[in-house]
Amino acid sequence: MTGDNTLITSHGINRRDFMKLCAALAATMGLSSKAAAEMAESVSNPQRPPVIWIGAQECTGCTESLLRATHPTVENLVLETISLEYHEVLSAAFGHQVEENKHNALEKYKGQYVLVVDGSIPLKDNGIYCMVAGEPIVDHIRKAADGAAAIIAIGSCSAWGGVAAAGVNPTGAVSLQEVLPGKTVINIPGCPPNQHNFLATHAHIITNFTPPTVRANKPPPFPDG
Repeated sequence: MTGDNTLITSHGINRRDFMKLCAALAATMGLSSKAAAEMAESVSNPQRPPVIWIGAQECTGCTESLLRATHPTVENLVLETISLEYHEVLSAAFGHQVEENKHNALEKYKGQYVLVVDGSIPLKDNGIYCMVAGEPIVDHIRKAADGAAAIIAIGSCSAWGGVAAAGVNPTGAVSLQEVLPGKTVINIPGCPPNQHNFLATHAHIITNFTPPTVRANKPPPFPDG
């Protein structure tokens, strides 16, 4: 990144602070200073990667965690780093309009977007315990997963079933990986999850154009230090 990037400076972030952030993220992932510079170039690129965030059986805690991020703040993340095409909680639109927006994004960015899912997915009784726009959430998730470049399960509920899957499990709640057999799912567990693990994972995808190493039922290795 040469000089001050207007994409960054327009929101009051100077180059020094931005490079410190990228260096911190690179250190979190166990990467070199060269990787930090490459990350800065990728993250400041005006071609923001599209993100589709779908909530299933969740308490919104994963979103609340992200809203409390400070480096970067959620407004800088959403406005400057990623293109948040769909999020039920954060979308200005609602009802039929927001579902139409999601459908259009799935078609327009097929093969390019990152799919993020929070919450466990109910399968009992054909998935009727979590419905969106008259369809079980599991159907929405499977459709979105078909065209995703990367898939992230954020939070314990999405990563392994969480509270909803405990005990008698009345809704037949399962993890995201269980409804997407054969797909590579990046698990970022936690209740709530550490927002910086999500940010670091997304920075890895932006920088390397590929998801990080996946370990069975575990988060990517770099958040462990």
